[in-house]
Amino acid sequence: MSHTPPDLPGSAVTIGLSIDTVLRRTDKTLLARGSFRGEPATVKYLIDPDPFWAAKWRHELDVYEVFGDTTPPVRVPRLLHTDRDRLLVLEWVDASPLAVERYPQRELDTREVDAVLDCITALNEWTYPAVRFSPTFDYSDRLARYQAKGYLTEGQRELLDSLLARCDAPAQLNHGDPLASNILLLNAGRSDSDDEAETTAVLIDWEFTGLFLPGFDLAMLHTQVGAGTPLIRERIEAIVSETGIEAAFALNLAMVLTRELRLHHELPEDDPARRRCLPIIEAAWTSAGTRVQRLIAARSA
Repeated sequence: MSHTPPDLPGSAVTIGLSIDTVLRRTDKTLLARGSFRGEPATVKYLIDPDPFWAAKWRHELDVYEVFGDTTPPVRVPRLLHTDRDRLLVLEWVDASPLAVERYPQRELDTREVDAVLDCITALNEWTYPAVRFSPTFDYSDRLARYQAKGYLTEGQRELLDSLLARCDAPAQLNHGDPLASNILLLNAGRSDSDDEAETTAVLIDWEFTGLFLPGFDLAMLHTQVGAGTPLIRERIEAIVSETGIEAAFALNLAMVLTRELRLHHELPEDDPARRRCLPIIEAAWTSAGTRVQRLIAARSA
């Protein structure tokens, strides 16, 4: 039965928008399934008036408009309607998320790994409209902030600043937030014996998309999805080696892992995600630190 949640403006009905199911509601956004002028649609409505999230909402709209003007090399939902304030109406994609957990416990099969990495690398290699994207964050500023909050020692920050100074690779377009829940799989769940089946990854939630040092998306996948799927880590390591982005990737790994430490330390001590994931993150951080030291030593030799 169609209805309009109280969060949505009353004008929703007048523009031909109806809601069938509220999929998720947080303090930030309402996500729902419905229809727009007879077409299945995803509805994303900004609830939080905080300027930070308002800016991210506008940025995501900008990204969808870029995709409308210049077809990207990956499958993305089409923008059907926006009020340019809080409401996004997108094409409904009948697909399943890779996982709902930040650190998926299910191990991906080879076909799923191929689909995810094919999608991410195609986006990273895209010749995008240069004037439409800018850096998502300043690496040096973020390192300083993490040190000030106690997540980096002075020595660790100095090492990472030194590595940053040596990263001369051109900026690369990255999704910026390829969480497992932001990657949908079309044809997911089919048997590997079905040679006719093709699994395609679809990226959603483009709030943090922009320019990064090469390999930021790969660093997130390596950290989160790779914790339960060794194959994707092996494949990412091969991509990093083949493309010669070792320094940038190592720095991105450190950035991602430091953020993960902060996010999980901020959870209550009895939170299951904290208890399960912190040991994974801490082990990965130790490995990343060794990697950074090795790279700096090699470049100083």
